[in-house]
Amino acid sequence: MGAGVYNNVSLNIADATLKTGEEGAITIDTEGLALNGHSLTVYAALYPNDIKALKATVKVGTKAYIVHFGDVALTAGAFKAVASTSVNAIDSDVTGKVTDQNGNAIEGVVVSDGFTCVKTDAQGKYAFNRNANAKFVYYTVPADCEVPVHSATDNTANFYLPLAEGTYEYDFKLTKLAGGKETNHMMIVIGDPQVTNKFNPYYESADDNMINKSDVMRFTDETMADIKKTIASLPASTPVYGLTMGDDVQYYGGFNANLEAEIRAKLGSTKMRLFSVIGNHDQDGSALYKSKWEEAWGPTDYSFDRGDVHYVCFNNVYFYSGATYYQPGELTNEQMAWLESDLKLADKSKMVVLSYHIPLTFGNRRLSGATDMGSGHYASTRLGKILSLLNQFASYRLFCGHTHFAVNNEIIFEGKEVYERSHAAACGDIWQSNINIDGTPNGYYVYTMDGATISNCYYKGANWDKNKQMSVFRADTDFNGESYAADWNLGKGKGTIVANIFNADSKWKVYAVEGGVKTEMTRLQSTPGQDAFAVGYHKKYAVANKYNFFSKNNGYLKMNHWYSYIPKDANAVITIEATDPFGNTYTASSKDAVTEPFFNYAHYYGK
Repeated sequence: MGAGVYNNVSLNIADATLKTGEEGAITIDTEGLALNGHSLTVYAALYPNDIKALKATVKVGTKAYIVHFGDVALTAGAFKAVASTSVNAIDSDVTGKVTDQNGNAIEGVVVSDGFTCVKTDAQGKYAFNRNANAKFVYYTVPADCEVPVHSATDNTANFYLPLAEGTYEYDFKLTKLAGGKETNHMMIVIGDPQVTNKFNPYYESADDNMINKSDVMRFTDETMADIKKTIASLPASTPVYGLTMGDDVQYYGGFNANLEAEIRAKLGSTKMRLFSVIGNHDQDGSALYKSKWEEAWGPTDYSFDRGDVHYVCFNNVYFYSGATYYQPGELTNEQMAWLESDLKLADKSKMVVLSYHIPLTFGNRRLSGATDMGSGHYASTRLGKILSLLNQFASYRLFCGHTHFAVNNEIIFEGKEVYERSHAAACGDIWQSNINIDGTPNGYYVYTMDGATISNCYYKGANWDKNKQMSVFRADTDFNGESYAADWNLGKGKGTIVANIFNADSKWKVYAVEGGVKTEMTRLQSTPGQDAFAVGYHKKYAVANKYNFFSKNNGYLKMNHWYSYIPKDANAVITIEATDPFGNTYTASSKDAVTEPFFNYAHYYGK
């Protein structure tokens, strides 16, 4: 059909199909036709059914219209003329309405395409012009609404719609929480699942014979099985949510088109409703890899509200054009504009949890400012601007992953204390053992969010008791040529005790108790540093990762949760007492110090 002026235009849409009971939508393009006030007749062949809210998007020249026909009942073999009930010109190319389960409009919901953020009006309507690079339209899940999920058996969050050419309307139906906004909730944070296509070393007995078990199965049998037990231990009414910190997959062993979907299915298999951050290995500079993550999880930059917490997640892995190496911690100008827009529309009385993959602060030096990007691997030139945006809120927390070690990084930036938690990896040393490269067991974090504060947090080693928050060593013990005495210059022959307290930082109080006398232990800190036990173990048993990754040759391995004590009596039994900022006290005994054969502690039959 060419351009021109016609009294009547007939279009036959033979392939239009609509299912019974669903909203009907037909897209019609008149290929530049200018109607100039004349009528348009559309012929469509549809299956017999009852169509609710039939509508057609009609494009005439550069103008687009949404034509509403109301509810239409169709019978087989019949021709039915249906007049339009209303015609609305489309001034914005992304429009829609947000309603609750009863069809009531919801005002004030933030809707975005990853570039623009707007709020719905009193009628629940929103409109904006999409960015040419946008892939999704989505909303910030309000605090008083349920987190929508992909299916009854997949509790991963589904709060988005793919943008489609020629489609202008995107409506969202939300479900209100029966009890309204939650006053508190649990958040389970999982660092780097990082499943691959490889079969990494796995030991299930005291010998050194490896058996084959895939990363996905290990993640299922260890991490997810343990998370299910943790959730089951909570009161049934407790709201539980989940968040992965990126690197859900890594395509070692070759590309697997189903790998991202596989891990999503495992992560969605519990009652917790779970979101994900995108990591560097979810992308590795490949548009195909990134598309698989987006296919599974949706937009990379988004936010959601739970209780009095505003969670913001974004992709801070910027790849140079055509390169597989990434600019760590950096955000684009467009991302910064989106972040500022999102935070501008958020309630300032909330706590913000900013979640991303690569640390933003590791390139900084305590009592100093940010280093240049060229000299700080885990840093960002955007840090100052990001913190200025966050300082508008009641409080904020910085959450990341990526490192494969646990560290609560505390720095002074522009005269203020900044605290960033790098979450230990669920995969540890990429499924080479049951520990991270700093000796922290493979596992996850359990947070209690109470109003706009974190009222409790503990690290949960997979298949470890929740009260086991540290490993104890004798500094002199030789772990395959490695020792704490040498690493920390502690001296030999003194019976020195070293405690690796996985989640500790400057706010913890750690004491050694000898003969009833309590003495504060010395906190050990070093960058770069290493954990003698983890290095000794992986040096012998890891087959995929190099020494430079898990040892002090890794210049970014920050070590700050180790404590030492020289006993008065080298043969005395020492009790370590560690109290976290929430008042929880954990204990361990020198009787349980890890010694040879040290694989008993990191092989899988013994914990």
